[in-house]
Amino acid sequence: MLTMKRIFVLLLICLSVNVYSQGFLSSKNVQVDLSGFVRNDFIFDSRRNVDACDHLLEIFPQMPVYDENGEDINAQPSAHFLNTFTRLGTRFSGLEMGKAQIGAYLEVDFTGGTATNSLRLRHAYTQFTWPKTKLLFGRTWHPTFIEKVYPSTLNENTGLPFQVFNRSPQLRVTHRLNEHLDLILAAVYQFKYANTGPAGKTYQYQRDAVVPNLHGQLQYYNENWVLGAALDWKMIQPRTYTTGTGGTYKTTEKLGTMAAMAYLKFTKNNFELKAKTMYGQNVCESLLPSGYAVASLNSTTGAETYTPFNHLYNWVNMVYGQKWKVGLFAGYLKNMGTSENPVGPFYGFATNAGMMYKISPQLIFNFKNFMFGWEMSLTTVAYGENDFNDKAKVKNTENVTNFRNMIAVAYNF
Repeated sequence: MLTMKRIFVLLLICLSVNVYSQGFLSSKNVQVDLSGFVRNDFIFDSRRNVDACDHLLEIFPQMPVYDENGEDINAQPSAHFLNTFTRLGTRFSGLEMGKAQIGAYLEVDFTGGTATNSLRLRHAYTQFTWPKTKLLFGRTWHPTFIEKVYPSTLNENTGLPFQVFNRSPQLRVTHRLNEHLDLILAAVYQFKYANTGPAGKTYQYQRDAVVPNLHGQLQYYNENWVLGAALDWKMIQPRTYTTGTGGTYKTTEKLGTMAAMAYLKFTKNNFELKAKTMYGQNVCESLLPSGYAVASLNSTTGAETYTPFNHLYNWVNMVYGQKWKVGLFAGYLKNMGTSENPVGPFYGFATNAGMMYKISPQLIFNFKNFMFGWEMSLTTVAYGENDFNDKAKVKNTENVTNFRNMIAVAYNF
């Protein structure tokens, strides 16, 4: 584990960032490595989608909206040609502090959108590495996004809405318990990827709750396998005051929620199998269908209590080949309703979707740094009505489906 001595040394360097002590902090042979890719995507969709990054990041099809003739307005096909997936990353290494190796990573892409500056910060973190321990602080993938086990898809959504998609500021410790087993502990704060509430989507809810999102994980790995399990807990405070018939009152009512997950990866020769299952409450900050509802309301003070939506997210991914690769991704999620019967509004993401599934085959050709790929995906959502008398379970559903066909060309460096 990270010793008190190491923690003290880290705090010392953070507090004395302008102090350079020769012999204690060495900058000999600092190395800078550039990585990334230039990529272009042609995409066809059979209907409107809930998406991001100028439709590059597809999540799921929008619910039907019918006109006076009973025709679905959102059943509108579209096509577009994008190069915003292009990405640049810079890794810094070679700095030493005692027995620790110090490195940093900075990555940007161009998916900011047509309405804003397209340059977007993805990762920005510093990492201390000892023989058995790594300490990372900065912005990178949320610990529930398993960097060793995530879907191999051409689509930038990386398996959404069945797989976590979240990059947040954090402090993460990875300690090697033995040759094949790691313990991962993290404290995370929301920023761009945030919960939804009375004031819309903002990280203020977790900020007002003060405590960070806490994460613990065990990960086993060897030549062929990666196996892991994790628990994740967070707290938010949706309001700082409420208003009722009796006036306005300060409130500190909070909502604590958890997520539990298990995952695996098997690799042998040219074959790779990956899978993950996660039970989650109010994990909409990771772009997953989820959220919470008001469970009780005091009309005099306006005081509220809250109850989370409970979801189950599953996916499996198989890939075979090297120069030519064939792959298949499949995902399924289920909305199991809230923990208590709700009385008030819902806050979250697609809380009226009872289930979703996706089937997505792909074919990829690789030649040195060049990649050409084709991927087709079929995504179906069952939209319905939340039953307030049965823990907001979704009933009277109607299925809608989007067919996405995409071609990607990339040069990697």
